[in-house]
Amino acid sequence: ADAFPAGASPAGGREEDPCSTSRSTAAILLLLLSRVLSGVACGGSTVVVPMYLGEISPAHLRGTLGSAFLLTAVTGMLLAQVLGLPPLLGSDDRWRLVLLAVLPPAALQLLLLRHSLLESPRWLLLRGRDEAARTTLARLRGCRGGEVETAELHQELASMLPSPQGRPGGRRPASWPGGGSSARLLIDPSARRPLVLCVGLMAVQQFSGINNVFNYSTIFLTSNGVDAATVVIISVLMNVGNVAITVVSVRLMDLSGRRSLMLVSCVGMALSTVALTSSLSCPGYGWTAPLAIASVVGFVMSFGVGLGPVPWLLPAELFAPDRCALGASVSAGSNWMANFVVGQAFMPLSNALKSACFLPFAVVVCGFAVFVTRTVPETKGKSLDQILFELSAHTAQGRPTVLRKPGGRF
Repeated sequence: ADAFPAGASPAGGREEDPCSTSRSTAAILLLLLSRVLSGVACGGSTVVVPMYLGEISPAHLRGTLGSAFLLTAVTGMLLAQVLGLPPLLGSDDRWRLVLLAVLPPAALQLLLLRHSLLESPRWLLLRGRDEAARTTLARLRGCRGGEVETAELHQELASMLPSPQGRPGGRRPASWPGGGSSARLLIDPSARRPLVLCVGLMAVQQFSGINNVFNYSTIFLTSNGVDAATVVIISVLMNVGNVAITVVSVRLMDLSGRRSLMLVSCVGMALSTVALTSSLSCPGYGWTAPLAIASVVGFVMSFGVGLGPVPWLLPAELFAPDRCALGASVSAGSNWMANFVVGQAFMPLSNALKSACFLPFAVVVCGFAVFVTRTVPETKGKSLDQILFELSAHTAQGRPTVLRKPGGRF
């Protein structure tokens, strides 16, 4: 319903025209059905794309390429928002064209990627297609057949096969062909800890309040005296800042590491929430509107540094190869479920707490910083066998184990 300009119906009639009622009803039902289908497709892509990028990426680029998933998502959000502005396609007679904007990229993917997209070597190995996996990995790495390259290729292929002890060792699993249920993840000791970490990260990503800032920024900015035209500009700037900081995080992911970026993200989001609460608590003053704007933009940019991209990246790094598909699916499902819960709970929370409605999210973020410090392992630059061994060797005190990398260096 929010997609309809005032006074317009999806069938092209006006609300006051009784002759268009049945036609509008059918059009609305068709629009809702289309939203369901596109939602299923988007939900599937949030599982498959990060997992695929994690499986085909070399260890030193896994963070950069994995973060590219979120970069394309926020870029698409910005493009859709810009196209929906009144001077472009956000008018009564042109708004339907926004719905067609998804068609060109989808058609290009079908035409260009159909023959050039390579299957994941890890997926091929788990299904016994060893030669196809070797050939595909050689193409991905640009190998020319030298002895050193061939040895490195075989070593990387061997690291993609899990062993019963939870550390890759060149053995194909007998009881985990890549399927199963989420209950099996809970009862399997080697998968339980990655599941708790990934589901926790996905849930906190939504319980940080990020979507409430996007969805309700118009309301609390207007309540601080910001005019409607300025609110539109600020909304666009929020997405511009989100894209810009995600570009930075793509570069920093394999330089600074996942844990440090998430901690920076938590600190920035907590401080921005306190500033936003201060502005909401004192409406009408000259400083409240600029502070509200700065805090909203700062909140979004802090989110984009770490808490935005990292939870989508980690399932492909923490789960063993034969458990990755199911683990990524459960993790993404928890993200969408948390998204739904937070969206439904915010308005009652806002009515109860008034200007302090964002403070519970700051508490969640602060608690998450402690969770990251004590339990989340650093995966930057590590091979899959190092990561899985670190998880299995986690200390009883709840602190991540620091592994010595090959060559005696940390």
